[in-house]
Amino acid sequence: MADSNKCNACLNELANIPSIYCTRCKAGYHHSCMNYTLTEYKALSVELKSKWICVQCQSRERKGGDNSNTPVHNKTGNAPTSPQLEFVTKRTKSRTGSNCSCLTANNIRDIIREELQLHFTHKIYPEIQEVRIAMSSLEASVAHFNVELEKVKADYVEQAKIIDVLKSETKLLKTTNETLLSRLAQLDRHARSSNVEIQCVPENKQENLINTVVQLGKVIKCPINDSQIHYCSRLAKLNNSSPRPRSILVKFNSARLRDEFLAASSKFNRNNREDKLNTSHLGIGGTKKTAVYVVEHLTRENKHLHAATRSKAKELGYKFVWVRDSKIYMRKDEQSGHIYVKDIALLNKLS
Repeated sequence: MADSNKCNACLNELANIPSIYCTRCKAGYHHSCMNYTLTEYKALSVELKSKWICVQCQSRERKGGDNSNTPVHNKTGNAPTSPQLEFVTKRTKSRTGSNCSCLTANNIRDIIREELQLHFTHKIYPEIQEVRIAMSSLEASVAHFNVELEKVKADYVEQAKIIDVLKSETKLLKTTNETLLSRLAQLDRHARSSNVEIQCVPENKQENLINTVVQLGKVIKCPINDSQIHYCSRLAKLNNSSPRPRSILVKFNSARLRDEFLAASSKFNRNNREDKLNTSHLGIGGTKKTAVYVVEHLTRENKHLHAATRSKAKELGYKFVWVRDSKIYMRKDEQSGHIYVKDIALLNKLS
């Protein structure tokens, strides 16, 4: 009886070496002694291993117990000197193929194909199915996003059209607003065309402003009477912290009289450069004379622009700044041309 712990072909230990056992005689053989590579051995199914029959048993079955054809014992005269190699069978691939009917190359390919198919069916195919499901979900999501994106595009196009319309309307409204502001300014200038503003006249509780204006007309040689004064009153201060007295607003009954009054006051100051119009001319006593100014009645915006123009003229050395019909002008000197100061932006461009 064969030793179950040794290979029945090479008589070496079977331990830790992949081996195959005969189902008839129970003898064990190294996979290499049966001309199987390690890959081919691993490819053998469990069912095939459970039915495997060694060459000796196959020979007995074919020849009625004659085991002369077994490849286990070496009977050649040139035996190897090593005792462990005395009983190693030398085989050629052609002889093994002719005597061993247990496995062929086609059998191995079929077994490998079967194992791969089983592995694919139980391992890879379920994973592929999961990938397909995930891809289907992803495709559905992408399709949904495409639909939403098309909606966004449509909304964007619609909003772009609305924006273009709004831009056109805004441009039109801006032009209309500028036109209306220009007309409003023109109406405001027309409403103030009969007004003058007398500045720096000291305030007094007992004052009579109409008499003050009449006295001023006498001084500048532009006589007026009470009937020519339509309205006369003090104005509120633009800056409550300013120490200057409130200005006097005078509304004459005609723009022509207003212009004559302004021209007369300017002429008086030119003719009396050493003693320009001041509080002493109005009969207002005091140890110190205070200059009195007669100017056009400007809007709040024009007053700020007039102040900025005077400051810019002083900075750049412009000699003349004046107001005519609520429009502000400046001139570098007697030989240069005048500049109409429309807004602050124009002042910022001057250098």
